[in-house]
Amino acid sequence: MKASDTQQKLIDAVILVVFENGYSGATMTRIAQRAGLTRGAIQHHFGDTRADLMAAACAQVLERRQKQYEDSIKDLAHADLDGARKGLKAAYRDPATWFLLELWIASKSDQVLHERVEAYLRTERGIADEMLSRMLDVSGEKAVDFRVYKYAMRALTRGLALEYSRRPDPEFFDSVVDFVMDAVEGRLAKSQRR
Repeated sequence: MKASDTQQKLIDAVILVVFENGYSGATMTRIAQRAGLTRGAIQHHFGDTRADLMAAACAQVLERRQKQYEDSIKDLAHADLDGARKGLKAAYRDPATWFLLELWIASKSDQVLHERVEAYLRTERGIADEMLSRMLDVSGEKAVDFRVYKYAMRALTRGLALEYSRRPDPEFFDSVVDFVMDAVEGRLAKSQRR
């Protein structure tokens, strides 16, 4: 097995173990068992601390999410919200969303985790947000400030994931997504008429 395959198996296992057991229940032993590997494999690929593995998984999930935001911004620029709507509906059900929620909360009290996750966010967030913000700047007039859109969607996804974990009713929560996306679509249409 290639090193990259082993690393991916471990990252996938981390996300699922955190989803199933929470951050505090995501022990190195459980993660290794879920991946079908040894604890030594974790240490070989990600170091000795659980925070290193969590930060690597967080970085991968956030990179994937940044790409999803980029795709949805392209949809916004073309006033086609179907892609953004589908992505948001998938995101609140995604174990990776719950993983990010758990890390976000855990990093408030786990200083080592906080340092690892923030180190990644500081280097990547500003560059990506600036680039995506320029994508929305059509003919010198911004229809939507990217950061406002991104943080609104992030807050909505987190809230839906949390509520969905308590009351798994996809039809209801998909209706919430449709309600919000209809409002975004109306805002875009209004700004384009100006």
